[in-house]
Amino acid sequence: MAINTLYLDKGVLKSAMNIFNNQSPRNIRLEKFFQPAIFNILQNKLLQTKYKLKFHPYKHKFFTAKSKEINSFLNGRYFKEIVENIMGVKNYKITYEIRKFEPGNYTLLHDAEKEKLGIDFIIDFSKSNKNFGGYTIYLTETEELLQLIPSPNTISFVEKNKKVMKYTKYVQHKQKYPIILVVGQIQI
Repeated sequence: MAINTLYLDKGVLKSAMNIFNNQSPRNIRLEKFFQPAIFNILQNKLLQTKYKLKFHPYKHKFFTAKSKEINSFLNGRYFKEIVENIMGVKNYKITYEIRKFEPGNYTLLHDAEKEKLGIDFIIDFSKSNKNFGGYTIYLTETEELLQLIPSPNTISFVEKNKKVMKYTKYVQHKQKYPIILVVGQIQI
């Protein structure tokens, strides 16, 4: 079993759906998402993976990688059940990217490409709770809505409408371990 069995319980999923639906923007973070042994295996694999720099000075600077294990999980039964039971979404398409943020890495708000509507998800494979930047901020033109601070072994879902934008805060030089996130979107 890959994920925490708590997240397969229908009562827990119904409760999570209520929490998701009553937030603004609609969001939820599930903690201790993977079984500890599975999380450690995936985390170590992602820490040892080869990453490529993705850089544009006015848009972003971070590293990306591929993982057949992550791809298999996101297209598998457990992820599908979580999405269906918490968000109530049956048919969807997933896009995602594995990102590694080190000191000096970031993403910026820009209008060069339109953000798609849907439900964002972030799976955190970071090694430490101590963060000096690297958190994802959701905002509108007038207010900050939500900060997702990196926290190992969590998955977060945030619904994005056309007014909501996001960026990843600059990672400071004090950050000891890389922040590794699977950042994706469920397109409805």
